Amino acid sequence: MKKIFFPSFIALTLGFFLMRPASALTLSPPTAEIAAKPGETAEVVVKLYNEGKEALTIEPGVLSFNTANENGQPNFYNDKTGIDLQHWITLPSSLTLAPDETRSVVVTVSVPKSADPGGHYAAVFWGTSPPKVEGSGAGVAGQIAMLLLVDVAGNIKEDAHVIEFHSLKSVLTHLPADFMVRFQNNGSVHEHPAGDIVIRNIFGRQSATLPFNIQPATGNVLPKSIRRYDLSWTKNVLDKSASEWTNEWRNFAFGRYTAELDATYGAGNTLVIAHTSFWVIPWMVSLVGLAVLIALFFILRSLVGSYNKSIIKKYTQRNGRR
Repeated sequence: MKKIFFPSFIALTLGFFLMRPASALTLSPPTAEIAAKPGETAEVVVKLYNEGKEALTIEPGVLSFNTANENGQPNFYNDKTGIDLQHWITLPSSLTLAPDETRSVVVTVSVPKSADPGGHYAAVFWGTSPPKVEGSGAGVAGQIAMLLLVDVAGNIKEDAHVIEFHSLKSVLTHLPADFMVRFQNNGSVHEHPAGDIVIRNIFGRQSATLPFNIQPATGNVLPKSIRRYDLSWTKNVLDKSASEWTNEWRNFAFGRYTAELDATYGAGNTLVIAHTSFWVIPWMVSLVGLAVLIALFFILRSLVGSYNKSIIKKYTQRNGRR
């Protein structure tokens, strides 16, 4: 039986919407995932709303998409093979929305019996003209889109792992500490790795926990692609004009730190673990602290010396009277 999941549960990154929106037109859901068997048909109900003060005549269209780069930017294109998801979709004809009108329309996906198992991806566009790919395919002008992610049942391969995890700087003078994770998906369906990065100090005590890609509506990795994630650990967000002293004092950390990434992905919650380390050496605060300690040492030594002299003087005076 076919299954449809809406974006509050499983969705591709909203960063895929790098096109300019159609004027005064909104839609929901922005993403839908369909799990179906070869030969099945599924329907997705799309709600279109004209927020403007003029009537809009909408012409839907479909393009395929894949990953353009490691940041999740999409590459929209026309599938010329004639066999992938773009060609499985049946759209309504053009429609006119009156001002402030909401209308529900049905998008039908008919999965061929010969469909390959795994993930298939397309975007349904809504605008005042059919979608037209611009430049490299990263943008489609004057359109809003619903992303369709179709998982066709069968011999699906899930194979993913972390290929890189490190701090962008191995030695820092203050927080934030910025991390980069690169996750590679060698499987046949998109994956959503999620978990935590646990940071510990030189004594092994936990200093911070950073949620890693826990929002279900972002951060999926398409098959045969690499996705980069950037995270940051800080204590206080300061203005860029803040001085080095202010940064070191307000975002103080000291010593060697280790960071462990624990994430799971896939239907079986496969666990992936990665480690990195970095140093934080706040030289300005450290120098001031060292100067204070030295000053305290000499002050204490002077006080102890004065005390000892007073004791000796009193003892001498007492013995002199005898």
